[in-house]
Amino acid sequence: MKFLLSAFTIFAAYIAWEPVNACVPGRSDTKRRRLALSEAVSHKCAGELYDLSVVVHGAHILLSAEPKCERSLRSNECQECPSLVFHESTSPVKGGGHRIERSIHEFDLTEDFTEDHNGLVLGTFNLGTLVKAYDDASDGASRWYNLFTNNCAGLPINMGLHLGLDPTDHKIVSFVSRKLSNNVPSSVIMDELTNDEAGMAMIETYGKEDALIEAYVSTYIHDSVRTHHFNTI
Repeated sequence: MKFLLSAFTIFAAYIAWEPVNACVPGRSDTKRRRLALSEAVSHKCAGELYDLSVVVHGAHILLSAEPKCERSLRSNECQECPSLVFHESTSPVKGGGHRIERSIHEFDLTEDFTEDHNGLVLGTFNLGTLVKAYDDASDGASRWYNLFTNNCAGLPINMGLHLGLDPTDHKIVSFVSRKLSNNVPSSVIMDELTNDEAGMAMIETYGKEDALIEAYVSTYIHDSVRTHHFNTI
């Protein structure tokens, strides 16, 4: 499992806004507005339906929510509802190290991500349900950021579980694996894997890069799901 989490986190480091902030999807000087949880809970659009998608930008995995206004009973008001992203970043701690920090931001994927913004739609939910799932998905939140055990991939998985989705669905695994394979230079992947005994064994077993990526993405998701179920017993 160590090789999996290490390689997965190296992906995030590759596209970091800042060298030490490996989980943030873009520029650290983003002008998009961050929503406090209390604001999101009481948001005027809480009753509106949103399409929820998993998006892989570079190596960063996040959830995007787009208002589904054509099915809204308040179509005019819905047009003013913002698109949102649910994601995790790291925040530095005095004395060294980082902690995982979750956030909700207003976002426009087509503007803020000039490419690679197409996601895999996971389902349609009202915004209030999404915010509750975000609030409930506390696994890893405020814990120390660790290359091997706690990184920014946890929030999409745990939110999905709280929404009744199956993160181990092969469609999700294949989508994420394909995007990572396309987005991240093979040298980044292979360098990290060859630095770990388990990674070397994985290379010998699967050989081809695409197979390697899908294998550890699948393992990471399955292990995260098992950890979540264990923690909720």
